Amino acid sequence: MFPFDTLSEKRKIERMADLLRSGATMLSQPCPACSTPLFRMPSGEIWCSSCNKRVLILKESERPAKALGLLLLESLEDSLMSKLETIHEKIEDENDIEEIGRLSTILSRMLDALERIRRIRSTR
Repeated sequence: MFPFDTLSEKRKIERMADLLRSGATMLSQPCPACSTPLFRMPSGEIWCSSCNKRVLILKESERPAKALGLLLLESLEDSLMSKLETIHEKIEDENDIEEIGRLSTILSRMLDALERIRRIRSTR
């Protein structure tokens, strides 16, 4: 084994090894926050193994606001999907017709919002 200065350094290396085993590719670019090598996940997302955060790499021609907007839309879509699952479970467990109607209205609005988000993302 390698001599490690700290336990956290060992954990960082173990995390990098786990990412490589899971199919991630180590990139030549370092994380702008901590200088640890970045990894491209099989999904295409780029992550810092040390910060455990997603990283955006912009091309010179890309505007930061546009990239952040796309990231925000993606995050909103993920949040809505999670909430849709929660509401679906509540509807399944609910017996009160009025409450089912209220939850169905919320579900419908959330589906409309999800559709709008996906439409916006597809036009960018």
